Amino acid sequence: MMAEESTEPKKYPPTEKKLRDLRQKGQFPKTELAEPTLELIVFTIIIIFTLYYLFEYSGEWFSAVLYADITVGLFTGIDVLWWCVGGLALLKLVMAVFEWVMINKAVISTESLGLKMDKINPVNGTKNIFGVEAISRSFRKVLELLFLLFLLKYVADVLGSQLYLLNEINNYPYFIYYLIYSIGAASVFYLVYGLCVGTVDFMAEKYHFLHKNRMTFTEMKNELKETEGSPEIKSERKRQMREFAETPITKGRQPTFALANPTHILVPVCYDPKIERRPVVLKICTESLALEERKRLEAMGIPIIEHIPLARAMYSKMKEGEDFLPKEFFNDVALIISYLKRLKNEKKKASS
Repeated sequence: MMAEESTEPKKYPPTEKKLRDLRQKGQFPKTELAEPTLELIVFTIIIIFTLYYLFEYSGEWFSAVLYADITVGLFTGIDVLWWCVGGLALLKLVMAVFEWVMINKAVISTESLGLKMDKINPVNGTKNIFGVEAISRSFRKVLELLFLLFLLKYVADVLGSQLYLLNEINNYPYFIYYLIYSIGAASVFYLVYGLCVGTVDFMAEKYHFLHKNRMTFTEMKNELKETEGSPEIKSERKRQMREFAETPITKGRQPTFALANPTHILVPVCYDPKIERRPVVLKICTESLALEERKRLEAMGIPIIEHIPLARAMYSKMKEGEDFLPKEFFNDVALIISYLKRLKNEKKKASS
């Protein structure tokens, strides 16, 4: 008994998870012209080089066959034939693996091996024959055929009369050149056909694929539940995020320098690009606490910059500190950090 199909409308585009699952099953948009176009490129290159090599050394081969023993020539011909057949078979195997990796995404689909009731469902069969996707595919096939006929007529008009004159050419090098040129030109025409029609066909297949695999609201909600995990996992994740949000940004940070008023206000500033590219103002101290903190920082070797206007402005803006540096102080703090780096480099050079 077949499962009852949901009547909920599918109006949401497929999510990344669904597309990934479909890709693992071997379902993804692709065009039928990708493989023959790729094989044509390789075939054209092989034929051109083979013809060139064949005609370039044909005189030496015929001379060797004529002056050699018949048995030797026969075995040599058989060896050459076996090498050609083996090379073509190996090339075909390499091309098959390459197409499987590049075009089929290295996916082995086993779904087509089983019996599916949907395939023998008359309703689905009617949709596959008279549906929008089937009509679109048939229309594209007609356009592809018309475009191919146009290219064939163009090739016949451009190269037909000249190809007919090949048997009248007595110039041996020119014959080889023009034969290779004709094969290459015809292949280029078909390559243009494959690229143009294949691109349009792929775009249409991708549109129908995304439209066919749209999701309902219930499917998206269920997938979101599976993605987020169980309630216990979500609760643990929320707890970790809450702890991270409640942790002060000044925890574990050491001041890079401190601004002084000079005795009433002390504004320690931390700048560590490995942790945060934006400077952080640590706890601002005033009055007696400012004097005690200044002595402690001087004992630690932290530079103290006496800048009364900047220290007062930062204190009036932030009061307690323990937050990221406001944007209006970026330029002043950047100049101080640059000045301290320059002093540090000069000390290193002097000591060395």
